[in-house]
Amino acid sequence: MNRTTPKLRIYAERLIVGEMSRNASAESQPTAAFAVIEKLSPHFGALMGAGGFRALLSRALALASAEVAWLGEIQVKADGSFDGLNELEAQAAPEEISDAGIILLARFLGLLVALIGDELTLQLLSNINDLQLIPEGKNGKET
Repeated sequence: MNRTTPKLRIYAERLIVGEMSRNASAESQPTAAFAVIEKLSPHFGALMGAGGFRALLSRALALASAEVAWLGEIQVKADGSFDGLNELEAQAAPEEISDAGIILLARFLGLLVALIGDELTLQLLSNINDLQLIPEGKNGKET
């Protein structure tokens, strides 16, 4: 897998739209994808251990860095949060940060799918109360 697949990118974008629809302050946040990933930490950490989550996220970060070089400057802390993100916010354009976050989240989801399968990954994500996976064709806003 050399690049983020379109299907995983769609999953990532749907999670981010769900987060933004739940949290109005996230709408203007280019780091919404990073917030989604941090929300996954306690849930997947309980499933695979904090070290397992951190290892999976670190691998996703390494893979995403091949697509967005400056992601290599970010480190994953022991608690699953990111070190260096605030410094990059001051240097990179919001659109670049947002796109990099989508790529990172898609890479993380891709690793989960590779380990436990598509169906179980989606089931686990849908069971997380803090996140909302917007169904296909929805924009996250009521009409």
